[in-house]
Amino acid sequence: MNNVVTHWNNAGWESDPAEKVMVHGSAFHDGQLLRGGQLATVFSEADPGPETWQDVLSHCNGFFAIARQTPTATLVAVDRIRSIPVFYGQQGGTVFVSDDAEWVRQSVGDTEMEPLAREEFQLAGYVTGSDTLYPNVKQLQAGELLHIVAGEEPEIATHRWYRFTHTEPQQWDEGELRDELDKSAESSVRRLAEYAAGRQIVIPLSGGYDSRLIALLLKRIGYDNILTFTYGVPGNKESEYSRQVAEALSLPWHFVEYSGTKWSQAWQTDERLAYQRWASGWASLPHVQDWLAVRELKANGVVAADAVFCPGHGGSVAGGHIPDEFVPGSSASTADMVGAVIKKHVSLAPWRLVTRRPESEWRQRIIDRAESADIQTAEAAADAFEKWEWQERQAKFINNSVRVYEFYGFDWWLPLWDSEFMDFWGAAPLWVRCGKRWYTQYVKSVYAAASGSQPLDNASSTTHHGLRARLRYLPVYQSLRRRLGSGFPTRFFSVDDALAREGRYDKKQITRLKKMGYTFMGRSARIFLRES
Repeated sequence: MNNVVTHWNNAGWESDPAEKVMVHGSAFHDGQLLRGGQLATVFSEADPGPETWQDVLSHCNGFFAIARQTPTATLVAVDRIRSIPVFYGQQGGTVFVSDDAEWVRQSVGDTEMEPLAREEFQLAGYVTGSDTLYPNVKQLQAGELLHIVAGEEPEIATHRWYRFTHTEPQQWDEGELRDELDKSAESSVRRLAEYAAGRQIVIPLSGGYDSRLIALLLKRIGYDNILTFTYGVPGNKESEYSRQVAEALSLPWHFVEYSGTKWSQAWQTDERLAYQRWASGWASLPHVQDWLAVRELKANGVVAADAVFCPGHGGSVAGGHIPDEFVPGSSASTADMVGAVIKKHVSLAPWRLVTRRPESEWRQRIIDRAESADIQTAEAAADAFEKWEWQERQAKFINNSVRVYEFYGFDWWLPLWDSEFMDFWGAAPLWVRCGKRWYTQYVKSVYAAASGSQPLDNASSTTHHGLRARLRYLPVYQSLRRRLGSGFPTRFFSVDDALAREGRYDKKQITRLKKMGYTFMGRSARIFLRES
């Protein structure tokens, strides 16, 4: 008898007619769009073994989680980016599987957070690998398949059916690459349009390039039912850039005003607590940046009930997170890659206040997650860094922001995490990925052609945040950061909070943590852990 208990909390799960397979989400399978139960049928007809499933999964392009239970085994898989999380844990001879981490926690009886995971959460804002904050609650990683063989002592194994890695081409032509990029980007947006099927597509239009590209290509292919929106304090530069882009493309635009008072009132509600507990999955900080905006958009009836939200997540595959020191053709080491991960992603709070573990233990943890222990070139270092970025920060924190749309009953799609778009960047040379500059020029040219306007820069490049980003690699900056802790930049750069984020928390508590060297996300992580 199969001693696996499943619990699907999200209403989006559907089954095939024979009720063999459960699916949440949709995918293009060999080019054909299959929704919910249709996709479940494909897996219902496939042999229920990990090898067969890995092959079928490799032909799926979309956002989904899939589960099948037989008397002898259970198979569960998530897509390339873990867009729909699945958690599991074992208590005695029973394995519990769910999209609700809290249900798994209660089922396995965990009451205390795991110390190492808690420290990592404080430093990074999420827990890496298959771990969560609770020792017996595990999560499927991006592109992973779970196989449980029934028995008195169930056998649990995971298989990676996909990894985001790069193949450095020996030869390439820049003009041909540009044409391939345009083709893959447009194809990705065409699939979005086919999925939306005439429904309103809602784009959180920031001052950056990724959401702008989605809007541009939707206009190019003639999709008309579009709404753009942005948010923040009145007059912030991100919102002004957003408005200018929407105006140049003749797209409807809506602004949601933020203030400390509005945040404070919304934050002290059971609604926020319910969202925070569910969205975190006990694995990452719940993404709340646009929670207030989506909450207000729904309350005021600004968006259609069947709207498809379409944020610009995924543009990171174009190289925007590759450290500047990984220069094409140069040498680099595993230590360089690990140092870059620590500097950029594991520094939300001063280490001395968070952990007593030796740095070597943290470094080995990063190497294990990146699966890269022998790096000798900048290309290999960039590959390992982006793999870590993809499976940790993007999958667990950035992409997890779609939980806010689900929480308020809306649908979503992520065209810049489309398989074709990802595969293009997986085969692109480091030279065109460094700093995301090549991609940025492409988006600027598409914008100029579509709008007849002079290209707009990314709003963040005109702010103090952009200045800090350019200074971060100077030796004097790094020396001061080591001496004064990760809060050094916020102590010496006065930056207005365009999102009025400070309104979420007690001002005295925030001020104290800021002085101690906690970044804003570090302060959020500290308070989340205390509230939990």
